Amino acid sequence: MVHQWQCRECKFTVWSSKQSELVDAVKSHLLSHYKYTVESDEFSLRWDCPYCNQTSQSYDADEGLAKFKNHLFKHVSALIDSGVHVADRIDRVGNILILSPLETAGADNARVHFTSPADVAVFVTNNPAERVRFLDNALQSWPAWTTILTTKAQPFADVTDIDLEAAPLDIAILDKGVSMTELGETLVRVLDEQQTSNSRLTVGFDILSELLRLFDTETAFKFVHVLNSRLANMDALTHYYLNPNAQPESEINVLKELFDLQIRAKGSRFRTV
Repeated sequence: MVHQWQCRECKFTVWSSKQSELVDAVKSHLLSHYKYTVESDEFSLRWDCPYCNQTSQSYDADEGLAKFKNHLFKHVSALIDSGVHVADRIDRVGNILILSPLETAGADNARVHFTSPADVAVFVTNNPAERVRFLDNALQSWPAWTTILTTKAQPFADVTDIDLEAAPLDIAILDKGVSMTELGETLVRVLDEQQTSNSRLTVGFDILSELLRLFDTETAFKFVHVLNSRLANMDALTHYYLNPNAQPESEINVLKELFDLQIRAKGSRFRTV
């Protein structure tokens, strides 16, 4: 189950499968809004609640801030929704940018969240062995059909713990010199071959950082823009992964324009950016 809290003062939203992590994020966010009501000096800290008439003074600053955050949270705790899906924000069709290093708990939790409802899943990745282990270990069951697109030769050479022949899995090994146009055409063709009238499609796109390394930002931008349009026309949900530590902030800000939703994934928690 995923819990959600959405701020009524700004666009901030946080999701988590662990309610305690969500509550901590909400408390910190509320403090960022209402820190102006806090007064402190070297001897004490005083706050005034923006929701009610309560005031409080503490002679320990950390204790005083903790009491203030707890008090603020009581006013908004009823706004927590449970049993939600992040992609509900975009009606489960479109594209989501996930800012997270690829091989982290945050990225894997995002993959679980966005892949588990799908009937047909495609992964575009340079880590095919890790993706099949993810499918086998993290999901309750594989999608009805999965295809992995990769340029890695012998992608499953070290996968000896999974019976891949029994899995509903295809592998498409692309030439290392494949163009972005050829990559896009292959991806769309794979989805078109597997799609039925009622199938739910999802695409996990791991190689955005790689494209930005190999090509200039404008070229990558145009490719993603065209690909997003084609996949949205197929009613697919696409989740792109980008390592924020490997890209300049200015580049990330340009790319954000391409996506229906942008989130940062850390542990079991997602939040809007």
